[in-house]
Amino acid sequence: MTTPADIQRNAKHILYLLVNEQNLRPGEGLMPPVLQHLLDRNQFSHDDQRLAIEFAREHGWLQFGPNEEIQLTEKGFALN
Repeated sequence: MTTPADIQRNAKHILYLLVNEQNLRPGEGLMPPVLQHLLDRNQFSHDDQRLAIEFAREHGWLQFGPNEEIQLTEKGFALN
């Protein structure tokens, strides 16, 4: 079972990947299939992906942009 601490750690890992691997800046994002491929490649289960992205959105670290793009926010960028 995924604990709240695991979900938070996974959400922060996603932010790390977006900033450091994908070189995203606040307001930039990835389309869901591209993000899923990135997370699959980094061995996140689909449930862990969903929970971590929900957590990050609830905390203002990620947001939905145009065409359901998942964007990094200023707050999410600042965590790295």
